[in-house]
Amino acid sequence: YPAVNRDVAFIAEEHLAHRDVVDAIRGNDLDILENVELFDLYRDVAAIGAGKKSMAYSLTFRSRDRTLTDEEVNDAHDRIKAALKAALPIEIRE
Repeated sequence: YPAVNRDVAFIAEEHLAHRDVVDAIRGNDLDILENVELFDLYRDVAAIGAGKKSMAYSLTFRSRDRTLTDEEVNDAHDRIKAALKAALPIEIRE
């Protein structure tokens, strides 16, 4: 069945580890979340501040037995963003 991709990007403290982000995302135990991939890491003191970095992740959603609806994917994406904000000191970039 077709995959659906959504991105999530945020500003974080420089010391935030990639593993902590993946653990927070995977901690939702969403069976439709197939893959999590860091695709952008950006540091610019003038744009985002000293000691901070921007991280952007691509999330791939897929069901093994049917085509996912936009509503299902959007709900899962929103749950992941909420979990990230609750678990980590980050600022989601909308």
